[in-house]
Amino acid sequence: MKLQRGLAVGLLLLAVPVAVVRPLAAQANRGAASGIRDASGHPFRTPAGSPLEPVHRLALLSATRNSLRDGIALADVGDRLGFWIRRDPNGEVEYAGAIHGGAFSRFDLGGPDQALIEVHYRIGALLRARFGEVAARAELYHVSSHLGDEFLLDTGARPISTSREGLELLLQGSPVSGLTVYGGPGVLLRATPDFEPLSLRAGAAWESAAGARARFYASVDYFGWAELEWEPAIAAELGAGLGRGTRVGLLLGFGPSRAEQFLRQSERLIGLSVSHVR
Repeated sequence: MKLQRGLAVGLLLLAVPVAVVRPLAAQANRGAASGIRDASGHPFRTPAGSPLEPVHRLALLSATRNSLRDGIALADVGDRLGFWIRRDPNGEVEYAGAIHGGAFSRFDLGGPDQALIEVHYRIGALLRARFGEVAARAELYHVSSHLGDEFLLDTGARPISTSREGLELLLQGSPVSGLTVYGGPGVLLRATPDFEPLSLRAGAAWESAAGARARFYASVDYFGWAELEWEPAIAAELGAGLGRGTRVGLLLGFGPSRAEQFLRQSERLIGLSVSHVR
C-alpha cells in the first residue's frame, strides 16, 4: 500500500510538469521564460520550498513522532554560485554551470541547552539549461549527516551512515504567470550502506505578481524514495515576501523525517519559517 500510494502521489505531481512541456515549447513567450530563471537570470529557478535545496532558513517548529511532540528549530545555511553561462544568439537556448551547498541543522528547543540534534550536508555540481520555455537541471550531489555530541550523550542513540552520492534530473516549466512546476527522477551512484537507488521529486510554487503592494507565495514539494518504500515526504509552505528573496510563512511537513539521521522515522512538522534564496 505504501508503494502504491507513494507512486500515485509522485506520478500525479510529476505529471503536471511533464504535461506542460509541449504547450510551453509551442508558446515561446518571454513571460514564461522569466518564470524559470533565477534572480541572477540563470536558467532553472531554485525550488526554495523543497527541504532538499540549500537555502538560508530559520524555522521554529512543533515536531510530532510516534505521538511524542517536541519543539525544534531548523537552522539551514545554503547558497549557490553560478560560474558560467552561454546563450545562443536568438535567446531560445542557454546553458549554465553552478555549484551549490548547504548545512541543515536541527536543534532541541525542549532541552536546557537547546543542543544540536542532527546536521546534514548537501553539496552539488549543477548543469542548468533552458530550451524555450522549458528548463532542466542535472545535479551530481553528495549527502552526509551526523548526530550532535550532546544528543548522543543524552540519549545513547547510535548514528547511522547516510553518506551517498547521486544524480538527479529535474524539468521545470511555468504554464501561467507566477506558477512554476518541476519534477524528475534521481538515482544513487554510491551509498554506504547500499540504499535502494531510485527516487522521484516533484512540486509546484506560486508567487503573486511582482510590483504588488503585498506579495504572497505558496509551494508544495514531494519526495519519494525506493529505500523508504515510496512513502511520500511532503513539504508545504504558505506566506508572504518581505523583500527580494526573503519570505516568512507557515511551514508544514509530513512523512519521512527531513533530518537524515532519522529518515526512517515519520514525523509531522508545523511552525513558522523565515527563508532567503538568491
